This record gives sequence, structure tokens and C-alpha cells, in this order.
Amino acid sequence: MQIEKPKIELYRVRTFSDKLTDTFNFLRENWRPMLKYFMYMMLPISIVLALPFNHFFEGYFNFITTIEDSGSFEDLDLWLFLLSFVGSVVGFIFAALLLQSLVFAMIRVYDRRPSRLKDLFYIDFRDDLYFCLKRGFIMGLVGLALIVIVGILFAGLVFFAFLVNEAFGTAMIVLCFVVFYIAMIALIFPMYMVAPVYLLEDEIGVIDAYKKGLRLGFATWGGVFAVMFVVGILSSVLQTFTMMPWYLMSMIKMVFTLQSGLDQPFFHSFLYSFIQYLTCILMCLGYLVSMVFSYVGVTIQYGHASEKIDGRGVAKRIEKFDEFDNF
Repeated sequence: MQIEKPKIELYRVRTFSDKLTDTFNFLRENWRPMLKYFMYMMLPISIVLALPFNHFFEGYFNFITTIEDSGSFEDLDLWLFLLSFVGSVVGFIFAALLLQSLVFAMIRVYDRRPSRLKDLFYIDFRDDLYFCLKRGFIMGLVGLALIVIVGILFAGLVFFAFLVNEAFGTAMIVLCFVVFYIAMIALIFPMYMVAPVYLLEDEIGVIDAYKKGLRLGFATWGGVFAVMFVVGILSSVLQTFTMMPWYLMSMIKMVFTLQSGLDQPFFHSFLYSFIQYLTCILMCLGYLVSMVFSYVGVTIQYGHASEKIDGRGVAKRIEKFDEFDNF
């Protein structure tokens, strides 16, 4: 008889080793349903995403070749190059939003469902997926608006500084870059906490989610950094492994084409391009899989911070006892 493993409680105080253990235990316990629905959603996206990304690299490659041959870059090629770049960026943003929603929807179901993710069907997490998609989109828009507002403030400071005199304006540019760099280092890890706050706490609004996420993030800055550092190393190894076939094929094609004496028709054939396209799909899938590690790791860190700072786990357990008392 198979012994069922204890459920991983989200809201509890953890040591650093406990955070890593729970992260990988969650992935080990639920890798089958997560992989199943990951492939259902991410494989079609990767197939489509590889097209503009591959074309973007081809455009970049043609641009380098044109410079080497002292030629001119046609306007049509430039528009296609820019279009493939925009398509790649938009595609990756959509894929990241959908993947984030999928992972957090499964975490919500795991925390709520007695059987966790066992025998999971799409209908079981459909509402959670739509909920996370909507909130993830709103969170992204608010984040973009905050970036634009900060950018306008910095631009305004520089503009008024130049109205005073040129030397003061130059000094203000340097000061803004220094402040921006320090702010990025200070904010980048606490910002990781905003997503789990907004996507796992139904009662909170988006502005309050940013406030709470930053508060929890700054209070446990070292823990967020340590978890994301370790998870980032593992993600980088996976990304490198899945990227290497596409990278090697692209570099080989570039080297042999730039060396006119070594150029071969095979590197421009449909077969070579198709194989390169397949390796690009593999690279996209590897990049998206690596993001799952980050989402799960930061959620475990969020559970630790919420319990340590706010005692959220205790509050939820009291609510459950109150529900029993009402029967």
C-alpha cells in the first residue's frame, strides 16, 4: 500500500533549506498534472512563438551579413525584422502571463482540494485559471503604468535641470541613473512577491497587493534573494541545455555563410531551416519550463513571509475552526 505524503502547507515559517525542500517536493509530487497541462498550453504557443523569434534571428543574421558585404538594408527587410521583433516580445509576454496563471491556478487548487492535484481535469481549475489570467493582466497594466509614471518623473527632472544650465542637466542625468540603478537592486526581489499576493489572496486589490508584496519582500529581502538565486541557477542550467542545439545551429550557419569560401547550399536549405525551427521550439519550451521553478519558489517564499510577518496561516486555521463551530 502506497503511503500518501503529507500535504505541503503554504503558510508556515521555513528555514532556507525548508523553502528549497518544499519547492522541489511540490514539483516532484505534482509534475505529472503540471507537465500535462503545461504541454497542452505551452507547446502550441512555442510552435507559434518560434516563427517570429527564428525570423528575428535570421533578420539579425542578414543585417550582419549586409554590413560585412558593405550593402544596403532594404526597407522591406527592415520592416520584417522589426515585425518579428515585436511578435517575439508580444508572444513571450503572452506566454509568461498564461504560464503564470496556470501555475498559480494549480497552486490554488492544490491548497483547496482534498485530493490536491490528483486526477485533475481542466474543469477543476478553469475558474482559477481565468481568475489568475484576469488578475495577471491587471497587475501587468498597473506595473506598466507605474514604470511610465516613474519614467515621466525622471524625464521631467532632467528637462527642468537642463533649463537651469547644461552642467546641472548633465549632473541630473548621472544622478538619475545612479538612483535608478540603486532602486532596481532594492526593488527587483521584493517585486517578486506581488504576484503571489495578488493571485492567491482573493480579497485584496491590485494597489494593496503591490503595497503588501513590497512590504513582505523588503521584510524578507535576503530570503527572496537566496531562493531566487538558487532557483535561478537551476533555471539557467535548464535554459542553457535546451538552448544549445538552436544556438549551435545558428552559429554554424553564420560562420559558414560569412566565410564565403566555406558557404554551402545545405545551410540555406529547407531541411536545415526546419531543423533549426524545431530546436527553437525546444528552446522556447525550456525557457518556459524554467519559469515554473521560479513561480513555485517565490510562492513558497511568499507563504513563509506571510506567516512570519502577518500570521496569515494562523488566521486561516482560526477561520476553519469557526466554520466547524457553525455546524
